[in-house]
Amino acid sequence: MFDYNKLPKLEQRIIFTIFVLLALFLIFAGFNQLINAWNSYRNAGATNIYQTVSFIGEGKVKAAPDTARADIGLTTEGKDTITVQNENSSKMNAVIKFLKERGVSEADIKTSNYSLSPKYEYSKGKSSLVGYILNQSLTVTVRNLDKIGEILDGAVSSGANRIDSVSLFVDRPEELKNKAREEAVKQAKEKAIMTSKIAGLRLGRLVGFSEGFSGEPLVFYEALAKGGAAAPAPQIEPGNQEIKVNVTLTYLLK
Repeated sequence: MFDYNKLPKLEQRIIFTIFVLLALFLIFAGFNQLINAWNSYRNAGATNIYQTVSFIGEGKVKAAPDTARADIGLTTEGKDTITVQNENSSKMNAVIKFLKERGVSEADIKTSNYSLSPKYEYSKGKSSLVGYILNQSLTVTVRNLDKIGEILDGAVSSGANRIDSVSLFVDRPEELKNKAREEAVKQAKEKAIMTSKIAGLRLGRLVGFSEGFSGEPLVFYEALAKGGAAAPAPQIEPGNQEIKVNVTLTYLLK
């Protein structure tokens, strides 16, 4: 029979140390399992407390555009930079004068591009400088859509040789956005009520709200080339622009 007291002192100390280490290991392992169990309990409780459900609503409003924005350009070529710039300035000043005479304010006429670059010709692997090209563009805001065709035609007649794009839009869409937002929120709330009844959900307080907006301007492109024959003023129909708001309402579940 094993008698601990009859063992030499050294062996007693070794056995005692082994038992102490084993006891500490078991205590640590049990404590670690207890912590893991507590964390699992807390996470499960948090999931139950913070369960949510979201509903999406969409609101649409259509309105006729009331403003146009046109990119009017002039490309000038010549043998030297002075000649090119003088010719370009003369023609562009005539275009700007015409725009102001037709009621476009100075604040609505903005130079959006001005670039001067050399022009080369290539022959037998060699390049030679033959002149310069100057491109200038104006971004013009027209607040009377009845005049947009006349203004585009007159700008070309005054010296411009490019109409790069024309876009139509609602100048102040905030009131229309508010109407679309109101419709979207109403739709999302109706979905929440209907879904909660069908699925047997108990909705709590609203804890989240987000929205998205879309309402791109209508864009037209005109090909009015330099040196072309006279043509009647282009007819541009504004049509309707759709403004759309999407909202997401998030509720706590009871």
